[in-house]
Amino acid sequence: MTDYPIKTPQQLGSVLQGYRKEQRLTQRAVGAKVGLAQNAVSQIEAEAGSAGLARIFKLLAALDLELVVRPRKATGRQSDW
Repeated sequence: MTDYPIKTPQQLGSVLQGYRKEQRLTQRAVGAKVGLAQNAVSQIEAEAGSAGLARIFKLLAALDLELVVRPRKATGRQSDW
């Protein structure tokens, strides 16, 4: 599985949606695994920045993913924020 560096909430939502689709799961099916409604999964995929961390971690668990925090590689460019 490929690593995807995520630097913005929008990137997180897109990556989670990509993994869900790769596994051929609906939003409803993923949510059912961890007790999230379909609309909660949709919200995280569309606006991860407004979702609570508990919900994000539930979705990560449902997709069998983990969050890794590490120092950024020096790029010499300004932050994405």
